[in-house]
Amino acid sequence: MPNSRSMLLSSVVLCTLAMGPQAAMAQAATESQPKAAVPSATPPPAAQSTPAPTATVPAAPVLNAKELQGLDVFSSGGQQLGKVTNVTTLADGKVKDVEVQSAGFLGMFRTTYVVPAEKVAKKGGRIELSMTSEQAKSLTR
Repeated sequence: MPNSRSMLLSSVVLCTLAMGPQAAMAQAATESQPKAAVPSATPPPAAQSTPAPTATVPAAPVLNAKELQGLDVFSSGGQQLGKVTNVTTLADGKVKDVEVQSAGFLGMFRTTYVVPAEKVAKKGGRIELSMTSEQAKSLTR
């Protein structure tokens, strides 16, 4: 009658053959490693505090000049400022600034604002600025 050690060895060999050669090498490598020490009941001494990893902020989506043209523009407070009438781009195609024109009164008294691209975000079918309407009005052309 075979002993338990030979039974265990034969079952490991059978399982290894069934899994394939890469699994056999991985199994052999893990069996040859020494067993991990059992952790003690006392916690290790406090190490020097290290700063917590900073969360990465997802990059803002790249603005496309053609997609911005004609969209309604709103301040951070939700007030509609006007529509995008012109988009200035850099040589590499990135948006430099956005020209916003207010509707004015009966087509008169229109005001044009030039807003830097850093303050512009496209949300759905409209533009939202990261500034108040008063701040935007200070960028009058």
